[in-house]
Amino acid sequence: MNNKSRIRRISKDEHDARRRWPDKKHLASENEVPLPQPGDKNRIHSVLVALPVIMLVVGLFVYFRGESAQNNGAPLLDSLVSRQAQFKSVSEVSGIGKPKYYLWYNIDGSDKGARISEVQKNALSQLASGDNLHLELAPTVEGSSTLWVYRVRHDGVDVVAPSAN
Repeated sequence: MNNKSRIRRISKDEHDARRRWPDKKHLASENEVPLPQPGDKNRIHSVLVALPVIMLVVGLFVYFRGESAQNNGAPLLDSLVSRQAQFKSVSEVSGIGKPKYYLWYNIDGSDKGARISEVQKNALSQLASGDNLHLELAPTVEGSSTLWVYRVRHDGVDVVAPSAN
């Protein structure tokens, strides 16, 4: 064995002592770290309390930003969809701030909905359930699956025209 070696050798006795179970269990109450006193700042607690509030604020910001883009956007006419359908109803869904309105229609036995404005809702009040409609629908935000009513024709007459948007 070379005594000039930089590698420290651990003797068998010292190695066995490291692997031995402690003589007694140490309790957390015997720890020398002082417990936080009332009124002291605990950073972990502060972060855990603030995190849900931060997540809520960010979620509301994202929701309102997306909803504002939907409500204030112009129809994207290059994504215009034409459908022949039967009128079902108009409904109001409570939204945060102001209500959302939907035109419900039946196409091939399944009910679908499209967003409408309050002005369009008033124009559609004269329709009866089962009336045949020609719908032109378009999203107002690129990539959105929410379609907005652009034009509604019933018996060849525009019930909702683009100028009413």
